[in-house]
Amino acid sequence: MEEKQNSGYQGSDRGSDGDDKRRGGPGGRQGGGRYRKRVLDTRNITIDFKNPETLERFISKTGKILPRRMTGATARVQRKIAREIKRARMINLLPFSKR
Repeated sequence: MEEKQNSGYQGSDRGSDGDDKRRGGPGGRQGGGRYRKRVLDTRNITIDFKNPETLERFISKTGKILPRRMTGATARVQRKIAREIKRARMINLLPFSKR
């Protein structure tokens, strides 16, 4: 019987060299990603421009509206959040920017 020659590639025995880059982060290290998804339960809250305490949950520390990938809201709810935040800013219930 002929023996198989080892070509250098060993399939699943690659170790941590090949898998680390696919896990994300610079250099393949885990954790400390760019952002952490803050899934906020938007089902039981009323999103209204007259309630700035609720709307502040959807604003970053610099004053920007958080994107859907961070809030976990649906597209329809995210549009409503953005519209109500903009209304609250116009009547001076929320600041346009934070320092």
